[in-house]
Amino acid sequence: MKQMNHLPRATALMLMFSLFALGHSRSERPRQFNSGSVARILRPALEKIKNQAKAPIFLPSRLPSSVNADEIHFVDGDVNPDGWEISLSYQAGCGDSCFVAFFEGKRGERVSRDEVDKVVRLKNGIRGYYTARSCGGSCAPPQINWMYKGVLYTIQFNVRNKTKTRDEAEIIALANSAIQGGAR
Repeated sequence: MKQMNHLPRATALMLMFSLFALGHSRSERPRQFNSGSVARILRPALEKIKNQAKAPIFLPSRLPSSVNADEIHFVDGDVNPDGWEISLSYQAGCGDSCFVAFFEGKRGERVSRDEVDKVVRLKNGIRGYYTARSCGGSCAPPQINWMYKGVLYTIQFNVRNKTKTRDEAEIIALANSAIQGGAR
């Protein structure tokens, strides 16, 4: 190896190694899918939709502590012309009584602020729109929405807490986990 004129050999070697490393940085490699950072129960649905989704996929790395993932027996993911969705149920085909969660990313939609209970600050300065559990003829689980790069993201999760404050904390934590994990 030719030594650089005014630099000691060790410094020249470190400089050349640094330049080599920069030339082969991780950011220049094709983006690799990392399912290990997604909650295990969501991985099969993510695998099903990841190559066809019309919007980036943001999913949490873990489920709320109030939910036992071993009780969830139906996980499905689907793509549509505007985005993607993933649903979790305790059983297939039993409707709202078995509902656990719904995750969605959809282009061309906006947050409907009419039903929002609270605007919250999420990771990376993103504004979240939280809607608490509500009951009428049936109960709707709490949910959170946020906009990111023209996509409306929704997480609706049937958490099993005894207080609205804890419900809110778990839903916000899900959104933050999804945002922090980045597009899958």
